[in-house]
Amino acid sequence: MCDTVILMDNSGKPAFFGKNSDRHPEEPQALLYIAERAPSTATLREGVDFQDKGFALLLSKPSWMAGGEMGVNSQGLSIGNEAVFSRFKPDEHGILGMDILRAALSACASAKEALDFITSFIEKYGQGGNGAYKGKLIYNNSFLAADPQEAYIIETAGKRWAWRSAMVADAISNAYCIEDDYKRLDMQTRKEIAPVNERAACSDESDPGRKGKRNSWKAHVEDRKYLFFTKGEQRRSSSLGGLMRIAAERASSAQTEAQNEAQSEPKAQLEKIFSLLRSHEGATKPGPFLSRMKNLCVHPGLFPQSATTASMVVEYLPGGALVWHTDSSYPCISLYKPVLLKDGRFYSLWKPFCAENKAEERYASWNSHRQWAVKSGHLQLSAKEDFALSRDAAQASIIRIAQQAFDSVSREKGSPERISSVYANEVAAIVGEWEKRWGN
Repeated sequence: MCDTVILMDNSGKPAFFGKNSDRHPEEPQALLYIAERAPSTATLREGVDFQDKGFALLLSKPSWMAGGEMGVNSQGLSIGNEAVFSRFKPDEHGILGMDILRAALSACASAKEALDFITSFIEKYGQGGNGAYKGKLIYNNSFLAADPQEAYIIETAGKRWAWRSAMVADAISNAYCIEDDYKRLDMQTRKEIAPVNERAACSDESDPGRKGKRNSWKAHVEDRKYLFFTKGEQRRSSSLGGLMRIAAERASSAQTEAQNEAQSEPKAQLEKIFSLLRSHEGATKPGPFLSRMKNLCVHPGLFPQSATTASMVVEYLPGGALVWHTDSSYPCISLYKPVLLKDGRFYSLWKPFCAENKAEERYASWNSHRQWAVKSGHLQLSAKEDFALSRDAAQASIIRIAQQAFDSVSREKGSPERISSVYANEVAAIVGEWEKRWGN
């Protein structure tokens, strides 16, 4: 189970994209660098092709699949997906949502292109397949796609789809969230819940000329019995509440003329996004069963077999972005490490990039952190004041260094690779010292 969030800036453009990936607790996941390629026709399987434009991308990729849980490409397009459960069943042998996500990042330069790509792909090829690391789980997918200008929520059910623009603070989880506020629907679903006068010039579902009432997409497609297990509605509510608090605090600070507060605002917002993704506010004493599924940072338990195995944030900045990734499970006891995206190129500000064909070392590192985390008491460290203070202090230092690196690469005429490597050494030193302190 997973959660993906978006927060706009004061001008209505994306400021932060984030996702917690919740998978089987033992399933390794790592941030891999997929280098720029010559544009080509790519094949997902026999009879399923798409036009790969060759964009470089960072992909948070579970070890056993080709696709990813979340990622961002060199054009600044970020996508995260969620499992959703519908009465319109996916194909048992269909294409995984994670494979569709990777294909969209490879093929699309903007959120609108990704929206068109995903809806067309779903309508033509469908979706499905076994998305489980162990056992069997076949599901439909929802997606949140963002770029520096706009963001969209796309929900699917079999070969059906609906989409709308993302709100100022928005989120998706393991529950459908588009009701009667959809912008467009696939043709079959339109006939069923939003009939229009075919002779009228209706370009979308909000146009005049319809024959009847607009009904809810969510009510029409959702299989609600799964909500008891996923707790997706509760986690989405927690996400929205946290995002709205951040937006309200930002609006309040914008009215303050103090220069020092204005300068600290982006850093403060980023720290609050990290805090949201690390939170256990849904169930402070979650236990081993369903109660823990109410938390955004999910710890392992007996049932269901799900836990937060990776976390990513994309911080949009003028002319680029900072991409933050834990490269480990459980963000509450992890540091977010930065990658700089500037002028269509990625620069690591921590460890050197890991290519897809050399991922075993990074997956081994992920597993080492997991083993440390599940040792007696380590998963409860975030509730201890001294641990939380040290984590937040180290994170604040890393944020400061990453912002300096972005400013330096933007301002100076020297080699971005040389500049970023200097800052990467500083970040690596902080991460190493902090992890050594806590025995990781």
